[in-house]
Amino acid sequence: MMDKENSYTRERITNLDFIRGFALLGILVMNVIAFGLPLTATTNPSTYGIENILDWTVLVISSVFFEYKMMGLFSMLFGVGIMIFLENARKKTSKPKTLAIWRNFLLLCFGLLHYSIWIGDVLAPYAVCAFLLILFPDVKKPILILLAIVFLIIAFIVITNYFSSLYDSSGNLISQEEWVLLASEGGELSYGSIWFPDSEAPGNIIGMWWFIGAFFRAITLMLFGIFLYKLKIIQGNKEISFYKKISIYGFSIGLPLSIYSIYLLVSSGYDPSVLFISNIFNTLSVIPMVLGYIGVLTILNLKLKDSITDRLRACGRLAFSNYIVQTIFGVFILGAFGLDTFSRAQLMIFVFMVWVIQIAWSKPILDRFNYGPLEWLWRKLTYRFI
Repeated sequence: MMDKENSYTRERITNLDFIRGFALLGILVMNVIAFGLPLTATTNPSTYGIENILDWTVLVISSVFFEYKMMGLFSMLFGVGIMIFLENARKKTSKPKTLAIWRNFLLLCFGLLHYSIWIGDVLAPYAVCAFLLILFPDVKKPILILLAIVFLIIAFIVITNYFSSLYDSSGNLISQEEWVLLASEGGELSYGSIWFPDSEAPGNIIGMWWFIGAFFRAITLMLFGIFLYKLKIIQGNKEISFYKKISIYGFSIGLPLSIYSIYLLVSSGYDPSVLFISNIFNTLSVIPMVLGYIGVLTILNLKLKDSITDRLRACGRLAFSNYIVQTIFGVFILGAFGLDTFSRAQLMIFVFMVWVIQIAWSKPILDRFNYGPLEWLWRKLTYRFI
């Protein structure tokens, strides 16, 4: 059975592993807020964990460089993963898409189990997106994928503007549309606990918009990953000068958008009226910021010594296992102290400690077993019936 699994395995693209390792470690910078602070702190950072200028510094840096961007990198790489899996699956079975659907059904099951531990799971939403994206690798012309990306971005802006019209400037629900009244039953008639710390229930409508936004960002970045893969950019095959250019162009466009997004929130004292417009600017910053990160990380992967890059690549190869371990550490270790025990700066100490552990153990695990435990299980179950 092992021969069947490995006989067609292509040489790994180390650039993908390196970028994935960076994204894995970076995503903890945002997830730790959900582990160590009340839910409202993840959507309205001014409510919890801010005690001094150091906490504000952590907030601004994480908002500009990490919020949505690390998830964007993960989403992009997931899209690339769909491409690579289907390419390899065509050599193993006459029904590669059926195998891909089965594989993503397994991921959905893993995600639902993970969700039972922590509400912030991304595996299940990724699996749902994958069911839709399995069709896209058959698109021969990258320009068609690019057009789909542009359409999704415009659609998100239109949808966000519509949801914004349902609320007044204080974050209170004012729409009397029938579906709004029906959907809001049982929740707050405002942003609810998503924005206001004294609210006991979430705002159903704003929660719906938040979910829609996350879905649009995920599927858009997955398509972007497929686009970059078809152009042979993400593989690290271009000249160094090319990656220097995309890093400069990416950050030159993305950083101002990301900075302006957090500026709107901080300068207004996190006024509810700027939530939607700030989110649009932050969302628009993701693709150029991701492109900038790809440029810089590809250069580092090509230029740094293997003794350094191998450590981060190993983290990337164990991304599934390491991601779940981060949740276990966060939920059960930080959770043992209770929510709102630590400030944002103190939570970064926890982040650094987890980084050290995962960088230290990932390569030895791979050297001995070739797969992480969850990667091995997912692979075994995927090929169980062929």
